[in-house]
This record gives sequence, structure tokens and C-alpha cells, in this order.
Amino acid sequence: MLKTNFKHRSERRNRLIGLLRSEEYWKTSELREHLNVSQRTLMRELAELKDAGYPIESDRGRGGGIRLNGRWGIERLVLSHKEVVELILSLAIMESLHLPLLTGSLNVIRQKLFQTFPENQRAIVSGIRKRILISKHTNASEVPELTAPILDISENVSEAFFRQQCVEIDYRSEAGVRTSRRIEAHFIMLSWPTWYLVAWDHLRESSRVFRIDRIERAYLTNSSFKLRPELIQNDSYAPYYTTI
Repeated sequence: MLKTNFKHRSERRNRLIGLLRSEEYWKTSELREHLNVSQRTLMRELAELKDAGYPIESDRGRGGGIRLNGRWGIERLVLSHKEVVELILSLAIMESLHLPLLTGSLNVIRQKLFQTFPENQRAIVSGIRKRILISKHTNASEVPELTAPILDISENVSEAFFRQQCVEIDYRSEAGVRTSRRIEAHFIMLSWPTWYLVAWDHLRESSRVFRIDRIERAYLTNSSFKLRPELIQNDSYAPYYTTI
């Protein structure tokens, strides 16, 4: 019985979303008639859709009605927190390159995009955004020759950052010295085209900066970590980097 009721409500909600999509606005009486529900049920369904992040608006007075804000199409995308961050990050990187054509509105687009996602997702994504830093002085004309990244290393480093899990790495220093370390990836920094990690290094028991292209092995552990206030509240990068 419970399964049947859930299925019925899910179908009704999908139909309600479809109706809202099909017209610029609807009167509540028209929606009730199409869905064959009471005013109380309709208001409950609309409230739950708003809680889920759908930009439902209502206009009072004669001629008004219920409608989906024009931004609703973005919200139909089912994206994970990581995918949302990667999408916003891509726009931030393009903006930082200061390209002369078709990039003047990227910051506005980035902020609008962020605001279209459900409130609970925005709160989580906001915390991640503050941990991704982009150089203020990036110049596309200064890009050196690039080498292809090692995919499994990049993926493990990315997962360690997003999931706040310790990662064991084999690292080669600028002098060519190789060491094995367990680190906590607190920040990711981009000074185009080089990526860096600002991490807590268990080997040195202090914070260190690692060039990601010098990581020769990255193994994701089962140990999680909490963000360290001494790193998160450190504003020494502020003059040189901006968050996404």
C-alpha cells in the first residue's frame, strides 16, 4: 500500500512539474482540476517542490497565478556537488584567462548558475568553492607546453579533496627527491596551467604546497579528516588568489 501511494504521489508530482513547465502561469483552480486534488494537497505539493529547490513563484491578485521561474531549466539537471563545482570552476578558469572575446559576462553567469541550484546544495557547494583558489594574475599568452595528466592520480586527488579523505602520495620535489607522504588536501590552487595542493603533511606535521604534476602515485585511504582552522583561516593567499 505504501509503495502504491508513493508511486501515485511521484507520478502526480511529475505531472505537476510538467504542467508548470507547459504554460507561463497557472491558476490554482486550473491546476487542481488537471490533477484532481484539493487546494490543501496542491499547496502541499507546491511547498514541497519549493523546498526541493524548484523556483516556484506566485502572483497575487486577479490575473495572477503559479509559475516556474524562467531559470527552472537548469534545476532539471541532476548534478552531484562535485559536478556543480566543476561546472562553476570551468567558468572561473575561463574568466581568469582574460580572453578578449565572449568572456565579459562569465562572472555574472557563474553567480547566476550557483543561485539556481537548491538551497541545501548551494550551502555544501559554497564550502567547497572557498577551498578552490584561482590565480589573479593568470595570462593565457603565458601558457607553456603541457603534458598529459595521469588520470587515476588526478581522480584520486580530486576525490580526496571533495570527500575530505587522507591520500597517500609519492612525491617528487623540484630537486628530484622522492618521498612518500600522507596528506590532507585542504585547498586546490590553479596558477594556469599548473595545479597545486595546499595540504596538511603528516610527514612534516605542518602545511605544505604540492605541485599536482609532481605526484607520481596517489592512493585514497579510508581515513577522513576535518578542515584545520589554521589553514582555512589563513588569508596569506588573498593578494594573489581568488575563490571561485
